[in-house]
Amino acid sequence: MTRFIRVRFLIFIVVLTCALEAHRVSAQEAPKSPAVEKKDEFQQAMEGGRAFARQGRIDDAINEFRRAAKLRDDKCAECFQIIGQIYLQFGKLKEAAAAFRQCVELKPSNEAEIYNILGVALYMQKEKASYDEAATALKRAIELSKGKLPKAYYNLGYALIRAGKEQEGIDALKKFLELFPGASEASQARAVIANTKMVDARVAPFFAVKSHTGEDLSLEKLRGKIVLLDFWASWCIPCRIDIPEVRKIWKKYGGDQFVIVGINLDSNRPAFEAYMKEEAITWPQYYDGRGWGNKVSQLYGVYAIPHTVLIDQDGVIQATGLKGEELSEKIAGVLKKLQK
Repeated sequence: MTRFIRVRFLIFIVVLTCALEAHRVSAQEAPKSPAVEKKDEFQQAMEGGRAFARQGRIDDAINEFRRAAKLRDDKCAECFQIIGQIYLQFGKLKEAAAAFRQCVELKPSNEAEIYNILGVALYMQKEKASYDEAATALKRAIELSKGKLPKAYYNLGYALIRAGKEQEGIDALKKFLELFPGASEASQARAVIANTKMVDARVAPFFAVKSHTGEDLSLEKLRGKIVLLDFWASWCIPCRIDIPEVRKIWKKYGGDQFVIVGINLDSNRPAFEAYMKEEAITWPQYYDGRGWGNKVSQLYGVYAIPHTVLIDQDGVIQATGLKGEELSEKIAGVLKKLQK
């Protein structure tokens, strides 16, 4: 139950108690209308489902949301949307698609967004028939939003290319870039337009910034090299533990074909620079003083540190989150392919 609903409910109880006292009728004897009982039961089911979801009790959560839907004669679009989102999060793609279909049948106010996420669930099934169905759902999302849902064009581009309709897919991606040129997916879209085989690749989001010492740092400038983005902060204890391992990697591989770019999430520049000096960190660093709002960390969706992103010479992400020996071995493998 939300805070707003809880406050209203408490006010209702106070008023009701006063009224019952005035009429000398106990709360136990006061009749409840079936409509109120059903509404309360629906809210309890919804809140119970959310609580189970937070606890990771997925089956129990879905059962509660389905119970809530039944209490509304299976006309609860929100219930089916949440069920679909839970299934999608846990990789149950067919179940997710089924729930989203039930949702759109009820014509919710966010129908365009639901068709878009239905398209994603179908695309992720990686089946020929599902690509065609995904494209149909995504075209419906675009139609309903009157073209004001840019990411539907991005998703449609991928679905069409997967379905063997490459030129249509390229056109959809170009429309996405026209509507949303600054999107974090823009680099990926441009790469796929240039070469549709890149549809299977995770292209690193493009950035162009200045290092903490004023030099240009950009993926375009580093193209042709293996790049390791290392997200860290001086106040982060796990990062401090990890820095010696990063230094070993720099010492072992640093050179013409490999570079580390540190992405620092400190908001205190003196603390950042003091730690750099203390640990003799010599590889390039990007620091903007925004802490968790760091421009590059936001672009890459980094919300926990330390974190690494390994990017190959073509700008394709080869690994994320690796550390220590596992990271070192992965770098060696990527470099070996580059040297062939």
